[in-house]
Amino acid sequence: MYNNELKTRFIRDYTQSINTANVATTVFTAMEPFEEDWQADLCTKTAEELQPVIDKVVALRFRSQWMSLNILKEYVRWCMAMRVPGACDGMLRITAAGLDKVKHQMVSSPFHLQQYLDAVFSKEEDEMLDNLYRCYYWMAYGGIQDDDVLSVKVSDVNFTEMCIQYGDTSAPIYREALPAFHNAVELTSFLYRHPNYAKPIRRDRIPGDTLIRGYRAITQTSNLRSNMSHLSADAIKQGKTELQLSFYRVWMSGLFYRMYERERAGMPVDFTGVAAALMAGKTYVIKGRTKIEHRQRQRGRDYMEDYQRWKLAFSI
Repeated sequence: MYNNELKTRFIRDYTQSINTANVATTVFTAMEPFEEDWQADLCTKTAEELQPVIDKVVALRFRSQWMSLNILKEYVRWCMAMRVPGACDGMLRITAAGLDKVKHQMVSSPFHLQQYLDAVFSKEEDEMLDNLYRCYYWMAYGGIQDDDVLSVKVSDVNFTEMCIQYGDTSAPIYREALPAFHNAVELTSFLYRHPNYAKPIRRDRIPGDTLIRGYRAITQTSNLRSNMSHLSADAIKQGKTELQLSFYRVWMSGLFYRMYERERAGMPVDFTGVAAALMAGKTYVIKGRTKIEHRQRQRGRDYMEDYQRWKLAFSI
């Protein structure tokens, strides 16, 4: 590695994971010939100088391209913080193909999700059915599976602990989600805008103890998704939002946000447990000598790649 001592110090400060350290060593080694030609560390180069090199080295040679890009960006941030002579923000200005899709299909934080919900649905205080649509996405963001949403009961919502306790899942309720959840838990009716009436009319919710209850029974989440899709399409046409979200993309956004919180707290980033939980109880056709544990590890690595890309897309 060029500037071996400096980069070794960075790796030691950056991670305790052997795998991440190996990726860092590999990408730094791949950058070494270019640094030798420059006779300068990559942390001192401009975006214009770095972009063609990064496109050539990272995008083509590494399966872990998103992790590699994040490592290089974190290295330059570290060099600037350590006041390495000549260190500049060139690497931080590098762009990567494939990130626009992430920006349009995922969210970076609870605040970002709330912005989308405000653009698409009526306000919580309007006390309309839209509160249920909001809760549908907030449950996804908290980690509830789509198959379980309609089974969550009012009693599962714990405002004291700020969580939804459903089965083995404890899904956090974020501050931005509180108004929608309070309405879904406490209201016995919703306001309804009828085209033949000047003012909204109030319609009773069907009796029951489940959270997602409207004027009539909701037996499939596909019914929710269909209505939400129409409202989202209208918001996009009106220029209120550019986001195209789905339950799964919101679920992944929440997963990555919580993993990032763990990472900032110095905890290891590992998706193998998530992969194992998602694959539990399902049947897979395993060919050759491949074992289910291998599939779980592969899926965990896929989540790691998506996580690194999510961080890059939102400059986290």
